[in-house]
Amino acid sequence: MKEGKVTILSRESDRPTLDISLLEQELKKREGIKVVVLCKMLKHNYFSYFAHTLRQIREIRSSDVIVVDTYIIPVSLFRHRSDQTVIQMWHALGAIKQFGWQTVGRSDGRSGRISKLMRMHAGYDQIVCASDVTAKYFCEAFRAAADKIVKLGLPRIDYIKKEYPEMVGRIYERYPQLAEGKKEGRKTVLYVPTFRRGRPVDVKPLADSIDRERYDLVVKLHPIDEEQIEKTEGVIYDREFDSYDMLRVADIVISDYSSYVIEATLADKPLYLYTYDIDEYRERVGLNMDPASEPISGCVYTDAASLADALDRPYDMEKLRLFRKRYIDIDTENCTKQLADHIVSLIGERR
Repeated sequence: MKEGKVTILSRESDRPTLDISLLEQELKKREGIKVVVLCKMLKHNYFSYFAHTLRQIREIRSSDVIVVDTYIIPVSLFRHRSDQTVIQMWHALGAIKQFGWQTVGRSDGRSGRISKLMRMHAGYDQIVCASDVTAKYFCEAFRAAADKIVKLGLPRIDYIKKEYPEMVGRIYERYPQLAEGKKEGRKTVLYVPTFRRGRPVDVKPLADSIDRERYDLVVKLHPIDEEQIEKTEGVIYDREFDSYDMLRVADIVISDYSSYVIEATLADKPLYLYTYDIDEYRERVGLNMDPASEPISGCVYTDAASLADALDRPYDMEKLRLFRKRYIDIDTENCTKQLADHIVSLIGERR
């Protein structure tokens, strides 16, 4: 029997992301499936990336299925064979903020001329999506027909839901303040804001408003933001652990326009949205979600002091679960296996 080949491509990182690592591990369990993973960010060394692109092209040519998690130049710029399947496994579980073709022409979006020239997000046969609501936005962002949507979850869902006591122990060993806080009755608040292009996240109002006698604050920032912001004493600015691992020790989660908002609901912990710059963000980037119209609308704040006060009040977990169901309406058991099964089935159809 002919060996099947799956090539996974990404420029989100120079090494496999969580989703890619989990999918690769699962695919390698399958008999007769060869897996190739190529990950490299597009930085200023364009010659190096050009060489990487040539390798991408070579691997694509001999593949049965190509999986991408962002825009990949040769995948979209060149047409693939009819006996190949290209799957877009976008690097986010949802689409709270607009992206791709939704943002063309906006100040933080792409140029329309360049997007057309580079055939941005063209060539996808299937698009992995976790809900009907998000499917609409993915179709707009990728300029794709609705029949290309495949309702499956990302491998990260398995990781978020997994019990991982060893990781919790490592976090407490690195940050004994959090372990001591648990013993003394303090709660851990995890703040994970989205990256704002060209302007740092304003952490200070929130850091100053949260009662440090009752709460420990952990902030997960984009590396560029961390270099620019004014840091507040006593706040943990973590760069060592994944945001999904920090979720394991958090009692309360705060985010904004990031898809992390949707992913964090899987932990079933109180979630708040801190949207202090929502009008500016709508204008510069665009939003698919109106926080004021969501089941968790009562947990959305533009003022840090009001948000800090809300942390002391009872939280309506049922509304959080309604919100989760709206954006994750798939079977969340064994998402990695489900995705791998789907990929292998596509290869099997062509054997």
